[in-house]
Amino acid sequence: MSIKKIVSAALMLTMLLMLFGTVSPKPAYAADEFDSLREKWKALLTGGSGYNASDPDIAAQLTAIADKAQANWDAMDKTPGSYLWSDLASATSSAQITSGYTRLREMALGYASKGSALYQNNALKNDILIGLDWMYANRYNENKTTYGNWWDWEIGAPMALNDTAVLMYDQLTPARIANYMNAVGHFQPTVTMTGANRVWECTVIALRGILIKNSAEITKARNGIGPVFNYATSGDGFYRDGSFIQHNFYSYNGGYGRALLSDLSKVMYVLEGSEWAVTDPDKKNMYSWVYDSFEPLIYKGAMMDMTRGREISRHYQESHQAGHGVIQAILRIAQFAPAEEADRMKRMVKSWVQQDTFRNFFAAAPIHSIVLGKSVLNDASVIPREELTGYRLFPAMDRAVQLRPGFGFAISAHSSRIANYESFSNENLKGWYTGEGMTYLYNGDLGQFSDGFWPTVNAYRLPGTTVQQNTTVGPAFKSTKNWVGGTEIAGTFGSMGMELVRSSSLSMKKSWFMFDDEIVALGAGISGTNGKTIETIVDNRKLQSSGGNTLTVNGSAKPATLGWTENMTGVQWAHLTGNVSGSDIGYYFPGAANVRGLREARTGAWSDIDARATTPTTPMTRNYMTLWFNHGVNPANAAYSYVLLPGKTAAQVGAYAGNPDITVLENTPDAQAVRENTQQVTGIHYWNDTVKTAAGVTSNKKAAVMLKETSGGLEVAVSDPTQANTGSIQLELNRSMGAVVRADSGITVTQLSPTIKLSVNVNGAKGKTFKVEFSSDDPGEFIVDNTAAELTGTWVSSTGLPNYYGSDYLYKHTGTGAGKAIWRPTLSSAGNYAVYYRLPDGNSGRATNAPFRIQYNGGSKLYTVNQQTVPGGSWILLGTHPFSAGTSGYVELTDNANGTYVIADAVKFVKQPEIVIDNTEAELTGTWVSSTGLPNYYGSDYLYKHTGTGAGKAIWRPSLSSAGSYSVYYRLPDGNSGRATNAPFRIHYNGGSQLYTVNQQTIPGGSWILLGTHPFSAGTTGYVELTDNANGTYVNADAVKFVRN
Repeated sequence: MSIKKIVSAALMLTMLLMLFGTVSPKPAYAADEFDSLREKWKALLTGGSGYNASDPDIAAQLTAIADKAQANWDAMDKTPGSYLWSDLASATSSAQITSGYTRLREMALGYASKGSALYQNNALKNDILIGLDWMYANRYNENKTTYGNWWDWEIGAPMALNDTAVLMYDQLTPARIANYMNAVGHFQPTVTMTGANRVWECTVIALRGILIKNSAEITKARNGIGPVFNYATSGDGFYRDGSFIQHNFYSYNGGYGRALLSDLSKVMYVLEGSEWAVTDPDKKNMYSWVYDSFEPLIYKGAMMDMTRGREISRHYQESHQAGHGVIQAILRIAQFAPAEEADRMKRMVKSWVQQDTFRNFFAAAPIHSIVLGKSVLNDASVIPREELTGYRLFPAMDRAVQLRPGFGFAISAHSSRIANYESFSNENLKGWYTGEGMTYLYNGDLGQFSDGFWPTVNAYRLPGTTVQQNTTVGPAFKSTKNWVGGTEIAGTFGSMGMELVRSSSLSMKKSWFMFDDEIVALGAGISGTNGKTIETIVDNRKLQSSGGNTLTVNGSAKPATLGWTENMTGVQWAHLTGNVSGSDIGYYFPGAANVRGLREARTGAWSDIDARATTPTTPMTRNYMTLWFNHGVNPANAAYSYVLLPGKTAAQVGAYAGNPDITVLENTPDAQAVRENTQQVTGIHYWNDTVKTAAGVTSNKKAAVMLKETSGGLEVAVSDPTQANTGSIQLELNRSMGAVVRADSGITVTQLSPTIKLSVNVNGAKGKTFKVEFSSDDPGEFIVDNTAAELTGTWVSSTGLPNYYGSDYLYKHTGTGAGKAIWRPTLSSAGNYAVYYRLPDGNSGRATNAPFRIQYNGGSKLYTVNQQTVPGGSWILLGTHPFSAGTSGYVELTDNANGTYVIADAVKFVKQPEIVIDNTEAELTGTWVSSTGLPNYYGSDYLYKHTGTGAGKAIWRPSLSSAGSYSVYYRLPDGNSGRATNAPFRIHYNGGSQLYTVNQQTIPGGSWILLGTHPFSAGTTGYVELTDNANGTYVNADAVKFVRN
């Protein structure tokens, strides 16, 4: 008997056992709920049954689904012997197990998708079942010994098998389901891993539990998700700075992070509303991931490649496909997120879908995502998010991004903490310099880093890098240097630096300073010792199909023919015409430079960078313009400087070169410093732990510093990019200021004049930026935003409610008081300060008794605030109290409140120019008696007088130094039943008078109670008058205060 006949007989026996056997799944708890979860997952895969199959985008997707299923079906051996597909015949390649189940899943999707040409095709169904049975009998069952990659056995194969089982559930016997799921349970029984792998584990286990109707399995998976929500401080996971790390030291937001978000969103979406819904309170962190770890890294639909690791080499996953995968996940999250979060997510999705003119979001999206996406796109109430701008530093993964109107700029580096690039499984074979300071300039040319960029670009000459000419470097390399990072100022400008030593044969110090419309790149200390030519790549830009984009140098166009190359001397500026409108790029070279240029056609194939068996080998050709500095062989302390000018025309670049906005102040191995003269922003990088002065600022440690001058003050930003300083950075600035307006916790200002001296405690700061603001005068007003608050517990950043202060606000679920937010000002002088709070617009979930406590000089006072009813965007007075100079006073809000959550936004301290007139200084008519019998009076005593006809009077008359609006307050000791309930206080102001009737029995003693606010002239014409014309036994007179507004 032939081998094939023996195998066929064994397969037939297996199929008969599955069809007629008695093995059944574990008894269900609530079968209807399991079934409903399974149907919900099926709808994720197929789009459900309610979509319009004639919608052009859905129709195209249905055609693609059917075509893929048909192609797999046609190639399948319908009477399989040793294989199902001839190209998947290996019994030692685990990847072919995953591929086999993936093809069966694609066939099942064609069978189960309503409107597909293969919908419920009986012959297809039978062959899918043959395929599933063959895979179980020959490749993937509980008795198999693993080989190859663990991932295929534990994640890849079971995920595809689970999906196939969901799609074919109604056609599977209980025996088939039990056997397939026994195999899945054997290879993936528990949740043990981290990051994306953990979410995949939970996905496999949850879906298996749904299929076999086992509540314990679903619960295991649901509970296993919890640790994923925790922010990482080392190793894999999401970091509070927006970084995502996988495999311990690789930046992977757009790879494993994307996959984690995608599958986590699916599991949470399906379980939502069931008894297994994810209720972990930390799930709110996922919403922050969307804003911090993905939103800044998606440019008009494209996921930035510097966070995609080895996935950049995958032909089926270029940057726009990856970005769209994230967008699909965000759409799912918006289905179960709180309303304010969902609205914000829908706005960003709508913006990206509309902006991505390179790749239609709906062209290849699953039908479920097409339906969700179109519901957002067609909803007029969803306003597209405005263009995102700002600077974001990701210290935990050595990445930085600046987003400006019309362009984005990104930098990818590595250090002793983060490795240069990942390459295994024959992927990312030319990622050599992707983590060596590669720069990405994004603009209107949305296909620049897609459309075959990675297979065709010269991988030895990536933009921004300083390299050994034509020399490869291996993966998984971590530098011996830890100075990689930067700082940010004003939310817009930023710096990034990298020190690199490669095997003692190449060393360098590189900096980028990102201003409003220019990026300044500096290099210093560039030294080589191994006989190689060292190059710094200014740019390497993909050109139009003709390759003829105009390159203008010093006003003259260079040849447009492919193959042109030139060593250009004395280059002051250059301009490259972009591929589309608005994508021109200018280059300015301070002091002129020798620059080499090359216009070339380059041919490559995806298989050159991804050598896996199924990768396309078809050659493709793209055209490039490369500009670089040649530092020569074995340079010693070479340097460079250039300025990128995105979006400028040739005429604008020429004008800029004649009158540049920037000045390079220093470019040495000790420090690099640049000033942007128009914006009055200075950036400085200190490379050594020695006292060094640059740009008028002295630092005693390695540091990244930025300064921004304003008409009335100065802002300073400082970080420790090494993340290794366990002490502080001491700075001295060669200038003076009048007061500290605001300082982050950790900054101590010890001197304001004749120089500014400050200390920054960076111990454990992990590359965080610390900020301090100064005023040239004592401002009298100090605002502490939530971004500068001292936080205890988990507070979530949000912008979902309008009228918040600054960049965002925070919310925290109510608790026992352990969660705290403290707003601590640095007050330049002692005095009475009015303390105000500000919140965004209210809603019904907020606390009605949020406890704000003011800690002042001499005591503290609790104020309870109804956060549901306060007017958003307004400064609301808590109280006025005496404060000492410095940082001893503060406002504290705890989570010990009712409702669902408390909100923390901004607090303002306003020094009060005030005049207090005590009763001892009042003008008196009639007989007033001094007393100290009632507590909480002001000063040494208070007065009382028996009620009468109005002849008895007390007048408080201030001497005001300036005219203006004044708030007038009165103060009395504690009340009693004998006092008047209608004591007549009349304010005489500039232009009239106003009577205020006061119930002296019920007012809180010892408090300043506002009568009203009125205009007063300078001098003594204004006053407050109290008469005895009142009811009760007597009226009290204590103190009156006039506070200038």
